[in-house]
Amino acid sequence: MVALPISKTQMGKLGERLRDAPEPEPPDLELLKAVLAAYREALQIVNALLRELGFHPVSRLKITGTIVGKLRRDRRSSLRTIQDLAGSRVVLDADLIEQDQAVQAFCEALERRGFGQSVIDRRADPRSGYRAVHVVAKIDGVPVEIQFRTELQHLWAQMFERLADLWGRQIRYDGEPDRNDRADGAWDIRGQMVADFLSFSQDIAITEAQFVDAKAKVADGARAVGSDYGEAAWDRRRAVEIVRTAFATLADAAEREGRPR
Repeated sequence: MVALPISKTQMGKLGERLRDAPEPEPPDLELLKAVLAAYREALQIVNALLRELGFHPVSRLKITGTIVGKLRRDRRSSLRTIQDLAGSRVVLDADLIEQDQAVQAFCEALERRGFGQSVIDRRADPRSGYRAVHVVAKIDGVPVEIQFRTELQHLWAQMFERLADLWGRQIRYDGEPDRNDRADGAWDIRGQMVADFLSFSQDIAITEAQFVDAKAKVADGARAVGSDYGEAAWDRRRAVEIVRTAFATLADAAEREGRPR
């Protein structure tokens, strides 16, 4: 059984101290380390279950600097309510329906083990262009967030994350990119590129929905669209490669733009 070393009330107070202190105190850092050990244990249980289902999770546990930064960035947040202190990501070679089926299979597996869960559909409610389906598993009350992404959703998220590393994490929260005083007009270029990425996210959503529609027509026996579906399947695979190349090119251009002349 996974057990937190402190109560939820104490976790809330620990988060407040980490947020408000100029530098975290050593005892609080040790306490946070003990808390994260419990989250790591819960994460191991989640990953084992995902692997049993045939998925290949990539996991991570937030580090101290990231946690403190999040608490300071959003002062309404609390250490006890942050749901992604521990998390895993599953990238699926799948369409939107198969993505839903993967999420359902995982939720049913959690239920069989007596673990609770909640589902957050970021496809219907995207954040700064980010789309995926999240499951927050409750392992003995300890939340672990699992992101289920299609390949296209994952490519977009990876490239946007790369831009955020270059131009400021605030763009992930609808903020403006950092200015670059070393290049004339660079800020406008950055702003336009961020806008382009947000537009790409919408294009990906439309493309994935159209593929599901074509697949549904074939399932309904519409033989006339069979060739259209075959073309759509080919186009979807080709789209992954095109998007991967395009995003990598954009990210490389962003890196070059930031280098001194």
